[in-house]
Amino acid sequence: MIALSVMPIDLLAKAAMSAAAVGVLLSLLRQAGPRASGLAAAVPVNSLPALFWLSVERGGPYAACVAWGSLAGTLLTLLLGALALLLGQRHGGRAAPAVHGRGGRRTALLSMVMAGAMSALVSSLSRHGSPHFCGLVATLPVLAGCATFAAHRKGGVTLALQVLGGYLDAMWAKAAFLAALGWAWAAGAGSWAWAAALAGASIALLARGRVRNARAGGVRHG
Repeated sequence: MIALSVMPIDLLAKAAMSAAAVGVLLSLLRQAGPRASGLAAAVPVNSLPALFWLSVERGGPYAACVAWGSLAGTLLTLLLGALALLLGQRHGGRAAPAVHGRGGRRTALLSMVMAGAMSALVSSLSRHGSPHFCGLVATLPVLAGCATFAAHRKGGVTLALQVLGGYLDAMWAKAAFLAALGWAWAAGAGSWAWAAALAGASIALLARGRVRNARAGGVRHG
C-alpha cells in the first residue's frame, strides 16, 4: 500500500521537474541565445535521477546495465540529430516571423505540459522493463524536442538548427558521462563512479570546444 501511494507522487514530482526545466529552457532561449538553450536541453533530467536511484536500490552492476542502455540511446540520438542538422543546413531555411503575445505563451505552456507528461510516461515504463530498456526510454529527447520546437516557432529553421547544434555539442559530453559511469560501476567503483563520469564529460566538452574553435579559425583564415 505504501509503494502504491508513493509511486504517483514520485511520477508527479518528476513530471513537475521536467516541466519546470522546459520553462527554464524556453526562458534561456529568449535571453541567452539558442546555443545555450541547446546545451541546457542535453541535461539528463530523466536519466540522471533514474540512474542514481537504481544504483542505490539495485546496486552498481544493475545500474551499469542501465547506463549502457542510456549510452546506446544517446548515440542513436546523436546520429539522428546529426542527420537532421545536415539536412537542415543543406536545404537552408528562411527564418519564420517571431511569435509574440498569446501564441508564444501557448506554445511554451504546451511544451511544458508535453515534457511533464513524457517524463511521467518514461518513468512509469522504466519500472517494468529490463535495465537496458530502462536506459533507452530514459534518454528520449523530450527537452530537446520542446526547445527545438519552440525555437522553430520563434525564428524558423535557422534558429531551430542553432538550438540543435548546441544540443549535439552537449550530447558528446553526455555520451562520455554515461560511458565512464557505466564502466566505473561495472568495475566496482561505487559512488566514485560519479566523479569519473563528471571527469569524462568535462574532457569531452573541452575537446569538443577546441574542435569547434579550430574549425572556426580555419573558416576565418580560409
